Amino acid sequence: MKKGILSLLLIIFVMISCNKENKKDNVIPDDLAGKKEFLKKKKIELMKLENEISFLENQIDSLEPGLKKHILVTVEKVNKEDFKRYSEIQGVVKSDEVTKISAEIPGRVLRIYVENGDRVRKGQLLVKIDVESIQNKLEELQKSYELAKDVFERQERLWKKNIGSEIQFLTAKNNKERLEKGIESLKIQLRKANIYAPSSGIVDNKQIEEGELASPGFPLMMILNTAKMKVTADVPENYLSTVHKGDEVTVKFPSLNMETKGRITLIGSTINPTNRTFSIETKFNNHKDLLKPNLLAIVLLTDYYLPDALVISSDLVQYEISGKPFAMVIEKENGIYSAKKKYITTGEEYNGKIVIIDGLTENDTLISKGARSISDGEIVEISTSK
Repeated sequence: MKKGILSLLLIIFVMISCNKENKKDNVIPDDLAGKKEFLKKKKIELMKLENEISFLENQIDSLEPGLKKHILVTVEKVNKEDFKRYSEIQGVVKSDEVTKISAEIPGRVLRIYVENGDRVRKGQLLVKIDVESIQNKLEELQKSYELAKDVFERQERLWKKNIGSEIQFLTAKNNKERLEKGIESLKIQLRKANIYAPSSGIVDNKQIEEGELASPGFPLMMILNTAKMKVTADVPENYLSTVHKGDEVTVKFPSLNMETKGRITLIGSTINPTNRTFSIETKFNNHKDLLKPNLLAIVLLTDYYLPDALVISSDLVQYEISGKPFAMVIEKENGIYSAKKKYITTGEEYNGKIVIIDGLTENDTLISKGARSISDGEIVEISTSK
């Protein structure tokens, strides 16, 4: 009786110990390396379990034909296409033509006719400068000129009659011409009191208000020509040998959910010593005015190109426990379709597609949906639904 009780207790103890050990094995680690190792372990266990299930199903199917329902799969042909891999470089949208507006004469700003964001046309009046002081100087010079002109005409008549000295005649002439040039200069300055738009575009970065003093060369505002825009990006210097002027690039605008193609129109001549990059530019026509200055852009640069390559979806590539890649294809014999495992050699991979270097041909038909649920040699049915 005592031996029976002791045996029962021993069995219970062993079961509790095993249960604790299983729970311990299924605890997910907290660190990244541990999580990766745990995931790898579980994948191996799943693959072993799937192989055992498939083996048992095949055994049962051979012992009791017709009991097992064949797996329904979809297929696709292996095709050749040009394979491109891209690197994504962050860029920014800029106006292709930026005009800085400044005053050519000093003076107080009387009137500003535009605001930031206004669309202006070439020749439109933007700013009016106070030129009262210049007007006063002009009036003074004109009065002096009238006197100088009268003196010169008198000296000229006397000089023609050989009366008076030559120096008097030349002095009067010089004084009249000097005042003429001074008047002309002031008239030119008066014409610069009104500042007009040199080109059409959008007003931006207005830096002065009415009543403030404007100085020559000091920027009052900018006009952006938004009809034509450009994307600039800083490219790492290791792309120098692969990026050329005229190369086609794809540009994405994430906030607009839009992409377009263009060509590199400019490559910088220097390397930025701070981040070891060089600049590139790509120009675009701004259709519907969707592109705005400083808008984020993603430039896709081709860093690998393989023409006429065998390319399949990355998710059709499976791996054995050893890490050897393979793909499942369809074979037909006596009207019956079966799955066949083909070992492959893979190449570059990008955006869900992978290059097949060896193991497949254009004559092969890949199993797509259902490929991970079947084993080598298993009979399958091909789905005819679209």
